[in-house]
Amino acid sequence: MATSGKHRSALSARLIRCRPLPLLIALLVSALLSTAGCERETLEGTLSGIPPNWGFVGDRAPCYLEVNPASPHAFRVNCFEIDGRLHVHSHRFAKVARPFGESWVTTVRRDNRVRISLSRKIYRLRATPIDDPEIRHAILISRGYDSPPQGIVVFELAARD
Repeated sequence: MATSGKHRSALSARLIRCRPLPLLIALLVSALLSTAGCERETLEGTLSGIPPNWGFVGDRAPCYLEVNPASPHAFRVNCFEIDGRLHVHSHRFAKVARPFGESWVTTVRRDNRVRISLSRKIYRLRATPIDDPEIRHAILISRGYDSPPQGIVVFELAARD
């Protein structure tokens, strides 16, 4: 039995209107799966001394940042070097409240002891937020943001004292 074009579009509209939950679940599952491989329980590599200059990192190097030494959690970010110093930055929604857990930015502001895994080497570092708006803006402009979003937090990573 053939369905006319008019009936088919009415039927499609009704199905879309009546099925928002499965669509929402499918989108949520897709979002969760898209982050697979971006998080790790432990860092991979060998503990290494801090280099005097991070110039070898360049303007983008995938690395894993481990936060919360009491209950370590690591995830992929891009490390980058400016004037020989190592940096990372968050995404634009890092400061937004979450229904579960907290942003790594909040965790690092509370306890700045971090470790990174970069090219199979692990470095014990301290993360210092760059809160000066002019310096933060200049860094994000150099990272390719024409108009840097307010929510992005930049950290400089340096040796622990």
